[in-house]
Amino acid sequence: MSNKNKIILLSTLLLISLVIIILSFYPFNSDLKNLDFYIFDSNDNSHFEQNEELDFFLNDTSAIKDKNLVWHFGNGDTIKRNLDVKYKYKEAGRYLITVDIDKNHTLSKYIKVISVKERKVIDSIPKLFGPDEGYTGEELIFTSQGPGIDTWYWEFGESGTVDAYEKQNVYVYSEPGIYDVKLTTNTTEFPIHHRIKILPRFEKLDEMITVDSLSLAENDIKKHLQAIADADVTDRKTFNQQFNYIKNKYTCNNANEVVVVVNNSKYNDLYSYCQGLHYLDGKRNKKISINSIELETYKCIKRINVTQSMLE
Repeated sequence: MSNKNKIILLSTLLLISLVIIILSFYPFNSDLKNLDFYIFDSNDNSHFEQNEELDFFLNDTSAIKDKNLVWHFGNGDTIKRNLDVKYKYKEAGRYLITVDIDKNHTLSKYIKVISVKERKVIDSIPKLFGPDEGYTGEELIFTSQGPGIDTWYWEFGESGTVDAYEKQNVYVYSEPGIYDVKLTTNTTEFPIHHRIKILPRFEKLDEMITVDSLSLAENDIKKHLQAIADADVTDRKTFNQQFNYIKNKYTCNNANEVVVVVNNSKYNDLYSYCQGLHYLDGKRNKKISINSIELETYKCIKRINVTQSMLE
């Protein structure tokens, strides 16, 4: 065989080898490009606490089938496991969690673990919920949440004095303007503040056929939350589209400040609630039906009351 033919043969073999190597890696990267992991706290209060059992959940279990996973918890501890990963942090702090998949692909995210003392401080802070905007003559609902509160002093900023003494109140403003709502309780040293803008309600509006913007917003959010609940656990694209729609249209891009109250008893931030809807512990034939949504305002919402039921 001539030198020229040898060079051609070697070149061909080298090219074939490169193609085989590229093809061997391509399916791996393709399968894992949308892979992510999520963390659920056992008491469902959206805080990761010291000595609390945390569940670590991958969004696509089929993509990691027959692969070797090593979980690194940022404190020197590791677990080699694909599914049913549980872990407790003994010390509070900020940790970088990394999942190593076949030593070729990694996923990482930070987690903040709070102490029991810090948890008590967070839970003891009263919260004031009310609309950011309303109209003169409109019945507006203001309420509060917090442990140990048995005394409420509400000042809605119009009368210059205390206006109400209950946990939840309905107030009607008679004049337009920007008001500073104050709530003083037996557990706070200083009042909690909430600013509200009251707009004039013109008489001519009452003569027109008006659209109930609040009801439209409630139905719209219900539709997009149901889409999140119905989406397959591997369908991350649908989750992102529906969540971002709600965030961009209704929260003034402050979704982390929106509280979701589920069936008048459970509380979550908006992102954690939507994430729970989407994954629902891997679904396993479970499905959430969003029955109704209640809002206090349709602009820059701070609170969503959800009534839902579980369908098996």
